[in-house]
This record gives sequence, C-alpha cells and structure tokens, in this order.
Amino acid sequence: MKPLSKLLIISLIAFLYACSSSIPFTNDDKVKYNLDEASLKKVQFFVSRDIILQRGERTNEAQEFDKDGKLIISSSATLDEIFIKEGTPGVLVKMIDGNKLAISFDAVDDNKYLVFGDPNNRGRYNLMGAEWNNGKGKISYGGKVYYVMPGGAGAYLKYKMKKVNDNRKSQSTVKGRKVN
Repeated sequence: MKPLSKLLIISLIAFLYACSSSIPFTNDDKVKYNLDEASLKKVQFFVSRDIILQRGERTNEAQEFDKDGKLIISSSATLDEIFIKEGTPGVLVKMIDGNKLAISFDAVDDNKYLVFGDPNNRGRYNLMGAEWNNGKGKISYGGKVYYVMPGGAGAYLKYKMKKVNDNRKSQSTVKGRKVN
C-alpha cells in the first residue's frame, strides 16, 4: 500500500473517531452529569424519528338549491399537519415537574413544543401524550389539540456528546549512574 493511501485511511479513521455521536438522552445522563434546567437549555437536542401531528376541523353543513331545483348540501373540512423530520434540532423551553422536558422544534414560537419524559424509568426520554390509542397520541401543541400519527409514538430525544480525553505522557531515558 502506498504511503499516501495509508495516510488518507488513517486521517479518515481519525476524523470519524473525532466526530461526536448522537445518543439517546436518558435520566442517567441527566443525573450523572448534573444537568439542571439551565444546563439543559444549552444542549442541542434532536428527534429520533419522524413525527407527524394532525388536527382537523369540520364546518357546519350548508344547504342551498341550484337553478334546476336540486338540493345541494355542502360541508368542508380543514386538515392541519405538522411534520417534524427525524434529526430535526430542538431546544429545551422549560422543564415540567422536574423530569419532563418541553422541547421546541419551531424556529420562532416557544409555545409550540413537544413533551418528552421517562415515566416508566426505561432510560430514554420518549414523546409523551395525554392519551394513546392504537399508536395515535393526543397532545397539546401551540395551544391546540393535535394527534400524533402512528410511528411517531416511538420518538425519543437524542443529543450529541463529545468526550475529550487529555492524556499526557512524559517519557525520559535515564543514562544510569556510576560509582565515583
């Protein structure tokens, strides 16, 4: 193998090793690193999987007759959908009850947040909702009721950790000592 190829491979391995990895945020990490609310507001969080929030509204039916005397009944509905893609960055806007994190993925509105917690002490901070039925969860987002679509129920918080080890080695060679 050419020396340049070896150098390139070693550089690539060193670069990949130096990159911080994204890991699930756990209560153990919170306790181990003594992360209070002020500290957690400095952490960049990420969502582990896609989350789709939906809410719909129906308007009242309207009745009218057309020129031919046919009864026309019309109704309309609106569907509001919010898509939070896997890996979307978020920040802590507040802690709830000391163990739940309100994380906002919205760039401007702190009232648009999702709540993550570890109620069963399983380790990860999972997406929480008021009610769950067949993988769909009912949540409050920006003061409105939304439903988490199936698949989003398994979402949890991730963050990046970078460990820096500063190991120093001192080496010297002694020459020996002779009798005078």
